[in-house]
Amino acid sequence: LTNDTCRYFGVDIRSIQAYAKTFTDIEHIRCEIRDFDAFDLRMRLPAVLSTLYKAVKRNGGVTYVHCTAGMGRAPAVALTYMFWVQGYKLMEAHKILMSKRTCFPKLDAIRNATIDILTGLKKKTVTLTLKDKGFSTVEISGLDIGWGQRIPLTLDKGTGFWSLKRELPEGQFEYKYIIDGEWTHNEQEPFTGPNKDGHTNNYAKVVYDPTSVDGATRERLTREDPELLEDERLKLVQFLETCSEAEV
Repeated sequence: LTNDTCRYFGVDIRSIQAYAKTFTDIEHIRCEIRDFDAFDLRMRLPAVLSTLYKAVKRNGGVTYVHCTAGMGRAPAVALTYMFWVQGYKLMEAHKILMSKRTCFPKLDAIRNATIDILTGLKKKTVTLTLKDKGFSTVEISGLDIGWGQRIPLTLDKGTGFWSLKRELPEGQFEYKYIIDGEWTHNEQEPFTGPNKDGHTNNYAKVVYDPTSVDGATRERLTREDPELLEDERLKLVQFLETCSEAEV
């Protein structure tokens, strides 16, 4: 649970942690991933998986993973462990997980986190622009900060455009503008069709050379049901053994 979630539900996480320490056979470990935020999941999965991997090795394999409702973040962590460590193909692991509990792990975040480790996390500068029409404030939400956060754009009075520069890794990032408090999309930038909730969002797509070795790896691992090569799984496990843990 994040600190915000604990405050919202009135959970005294410190008392829970203190109570767990009264047992010699229970180790309570807490890692933060923002809820409903695929990018934060992608960025934090490697360190969280390292924490889980080391905990499993310490306690003989019995580990209970949970989040607020057990529908998104916890299933994603368990699924990634099955994919990276236990030898399952991604959709094979997903089928097993769904047979135990109906849930909604963000598969693209898992695919991207996998590729980030195997090819290195590379970023490109992306610039968002919006023509000024006498607006007082312009912000964006989504992108790489999640839908619960906002970043203000800067107005260049010389050009008459609001703009924002962000360093983004490879992938597709949806976002929306908030203009004077009203949520909208910019029709001068790429935008999606209405999603299942009826929302239309702008998106930025960051793509590297698909003909390179890393590009070929990304193309293979972003397929519907990617399968790791033996040397790739070994590299992932070696990463988990050496990565700094995510406990808070």
